[in-house]
Amino acid sequence: MNLDTFIGQREIINTLKKALNKPFHAYIFEGERGLGKKLLAMTFSKQVLCEEKLACGVCKSCRLFDALTHPDFKLIKRDEDKKEISVDAIREIIKDISRGPIFATKKIYIIQEAEEMSTSAQNALLKTLEEPPEYALFILTCNNLERLLPTVVSRSLVLSFKRYSSSEISEILKSHGLEPKDYVLKLCRGNPKIALDFYDKEVQNKRDYIFDKLLSYDGASFSLIKEFESDFEKFKDDFAFLFETVIYFLRDALMFKKTNLVELIINTDKLEKIVEFANKHTISHIYRLLQDFIILEKYPDANVISDNVLDMIFLKLSGG
Repeated sequence: MNLDTFIGQREIINTLKKALNKPFHAYIFEGERGLGKKLLAMTFSKQVLCEEKLACGVCKSCRLFDALTHPDFKLIKRDEDKKEISVDAIREIIKDISRGPIFATKKIYIIQEAEEMSTSAQNALLKTLEEPPEYALFILTCNNLERLLPTVVSRSLVLSFKRYSSSEISEILKSHGLEPKDYVLKLCRGNPKIALDFYDKEVQNKRDYIFDKLLSYDGASFSLIKEFESDFEKFKDDFAFLFETVIYFLRDALMFKKTNLVELIINTDKLEKIVEFANKHTISHIYRLLQDFIILEKYPDANVISDNVLDMIFLKLSGG
């Protein structure tokens, strides 16, 4: 893969292509999780380091890069057992950068999810960003730009990633050997990672589970609450998926109940279940459930208050 074959983000691609021979010293790739920021950072890095500036895959630089052994390239990220990227990790970069490149004309440092740097780490990096060696290139990927120090942002070129079109998502899915499905293109909201996740067997099973539980809901059974209480533990680390799946299911049921048009259903692979649920409940009942879940979805940190959130879900599903 190179910049010419990268799917989507054409404005950013054009900016980076113009900078291949003389890139800016620091870029921030910012945008929501799943838009390909790390992938593009790796693609750009490989092409800058390539002897032909093509990401040819055959020169020594490309072969070292593909083997993750290129001495002029470093990927820095938070260790799984740490809460942040430490100042020591940044000091290692500063120490390494003083030695200059070995094979290429540049030394490239990708800091993945750079907002996870501690304040002291960001301040340490700032000193290098203020007076970088001419051969230094930093790429910071970031899901939340507001968590970076304004001084770090001001010394970098910020490139904001946008959501992808349906045709681009389809192209990405095909590149992974997957058949684009109508409901995936509608539900992924232009996010490639969300689209790809729909093809994961575990995600498919969770989605089927939620639909089946909602379909078995009779509007009053308290025994269903207890069944949810034990099984929904699996969603404690992914409440966003739980809420979105329920909300889109209820949205589809409400639209069908009001219009009797299957064309308006987003979950096109679950038409029968949507229609069955809609026929079992009144418009007001479906609407009330939908409103309740939309309210629950707005909790600022569902993982922290997961037990309380679950209690509320069970209460709402019991008609309380």
